[in-house]
Amino acid sequence: MSGKTRAICEEIEKRLVRGVYRFGDEILANDLVKEFGASRAPVMAAMNYLRAEGYLIITPQVGCRVISPSPSEIEDFFFVYGRVEGAFAAMAAERHDDKGLAMLRMTQQQIQIHTPKKGETITETFVDLVAEFYHQIHQISNSKFEAERAAKYLRMSEFFMFNSNAMNVPGGEPLEIADKERADIIEAIAARDAERASRLMEIHVQGKPKRAGVHQKEAS
Repeated sequence: MSGKTRAICEEIEKRLVRGVYRFGDEILANDLVKEFGASRAPVMAAMNYLRAEGYLIITPQVGCRVISPSPSEIEDFFFVYGRVEGAFAAMAAERHDDKGLAMLRMTQQQIQIHTPKKGETITETFVDLVAEFYHQIHQISNSKFEAERAAKYLRMSEFFMFNSNAMNVPGGEPLEIADKERADIIEAIAARDAERASRLMEIHVQGKPKRAGVHQKEAS
């Protein structure tokens, strides 16, 4: 993508990921053309890229809307995403160095400091720190090419969480459980126990929809 198209794309994706645009919202290309002071071509190129990434539905002669996934589809996404992050946790267990592990522990300490208490709601600072937890595991896995792919999964996971009840979940037991799970993942990585690190990460990621209050998958 050109510089202009890339800048527009990154801004729209940021709005999608952080819930500025919600499930089912209409996004008008003409409004974006005016907002960004751009021609229609880079705006449509950005929107088509985000359609290919799974965020948008573009219907010719009708318009563009944010996707409206079912609870079952969201849960399916996190099932697959859990497998992806599980693989990274296993690689991190096998390949990490002391410096990378220390940084991961420091990030977890910051997450614990910013974890909302009972009655408090989740903040963007907390969300950013949790994202950094995953980024650091990707880094210490020493798989740069695959880490770039995993970053897309991470952004999509935030998109789903911000559009569900995630940001309205009060602090307390669900976040305390997540905190304990992250700590256990770190210890498995530190022990170079790839199998355990992978299994714990899968459980942690696949449990996100339930902790966020997304309905469980309908019975088949």
